[in-house]
This record gives sequence, C-alpha cells and structure tokens, in this order.
Amino acid sequence: MSKRKLLEQKDWEYYISEENGTIELSVPIPKPSPGFDIIHILTRLEKEQYLHLGIQALEDRIEDMKVNFSNYKMNSWR
Repeated sequence: MSKRKLLEQKDWEYYISEENGTIELSVPIPKPSPGFDIIHILTRLEKEQYLHLGIQALEDRIEDMKVNFSNYKMNSWR
C-alpha cells in the first residue's frame, strides 16, 4: 500500500506531495465559489527541476494554475 507524503507546503499558496514516485502540486483558490484545489501532476522535467532547484522551479506553473485553473483538475472544497 502506498502512502502519500507531504514534501512541502506554504499554507493557502501551494502543497506538494509525493506518492509512488509521482509528485503532485495542489494550489488552493477561493474563486470561483465555493473554492477549489487545483491539481497538477508534475511532468518528468518539472519533477527533475523541482528536486534540483526547489519551489522556484514551479513558480510559473503555480501562476498559470491560478489564472488558467479551468485547464487543470479541480477538486471542490464542498
């Protein structure tokens, strides 16, 4: 059985977790109502850059997720 491990977080900004070698980026947004967690699975290149450079490697992706949230998987807070 695999276990999800929280790698890094900045509350209400981003959460990064790993499960089975896959790294997932979650960005909470309050609008549209009722609020959503926007989810992105890092590509191989993004994963390598994140493991090498840290969160700075994902700054552009995080901003894109906030603006273009409808292009990503969305989990409602309800």
